[in-house]
Amino acid sequence: MTEPLDPSKDPDRFDPLGLTVPDPEASGPGGSPEPVVLRGDETLIELLGEGAQADPRDNLLWLWGLVGILSFLALVSLLIQLR
Repeated sequence: MTEPLDPSKDPDRFDPLGLTVPDPEASGPGGSPEPVVLRGDETLIELLGEGAQADPRDNLLWLWGLVGILSFLALVSLLIQLR
């Protein structure tokens, strides 16, 4: 019979406070990445690092997408009611 997994038995991955993430840029002894301590107020772009793209939202395209989703939901609800 198997027993439940205990993450504390894996010292390379266990972080009791959940405050660190591996930094792919840095490498410590043995080539393993050193953890980066998170402040807690990082934006998504800061978490993703260099090369992350954050273009401004195109409001007209966003509106058409919203209209498309609402139309799809209305069509599905109509088909369910007429069935």
